[in-house]
Amino acid sequence: MRGKLLWGIAVIKAVIFDCFGVLTKDWWREFCASVPPGPGLQKAKELNHLYDAGLISLKEFVAGVEQVTGREPQPIEDIFASPEPIKNTTLLEYIKSLKTGYKIGMISNVGTNWVRDYFLSPEEQRLFDDMVFSFEVGTTKPDPRIYELATKRLGLKPQDCVFIDDIERYCEAARATGMKAILYKDFEQMKTELDKLLQA
Repeated sequence: MRGKLLWGIAVIKAVIFDCFGVLTKDWWREFCASVPPGPGLQKAKELNHLYDAGLISLKEFVAGVEQVTGREPQPIEDIFASPEPIKNTTLLEYIKSLKTGYKIGMISNVGTNWVRDYFLSPEEQRLFDDMVFSFEVGTTKPDPRIYELATKRLGLKPQDCVFIDDIERYCEAARATGMKAILYKDFEQMKTELDKLLQA
């Protein structure tokens, strides 16, 4: 019955997760929160999007952010180079239970292969049927193309999927493609909302 219409409601067949701020701590958001609002912060965010899309190198990104914010580049480098990230192990355990009945995906704005090389163990990577990284596909959230690509690579339609992210505008962009979306605040809140969707 899953994937067909049940009393007019599309049944969810896949759950797609963001990485930073959901599966792990979002160092970049914390860095941005430490920078005073203004043109420098806006330019740093623009550089981050270029880096995530694979359009500039890590060296160019770090140098550019240091130039526009006046902050030392080392904390930014740690965001991507840290071999010991803080994992949301509770969520990863929950994903193991979801895996028995649903396809699992990931969409992440990230400028390197950090998720595969440092963050997720080989066993954890096998929990995901597909992972879409912005630097590999040349575009970032909230571009609708990245959501559509993620669902297509899972062999599904947007209405078959629910997307989970800690940034509301990225959730809104997912909804605009036809996906369901949940704004991640904490694990219990997310699980409660997701369970309701999956049981509908």
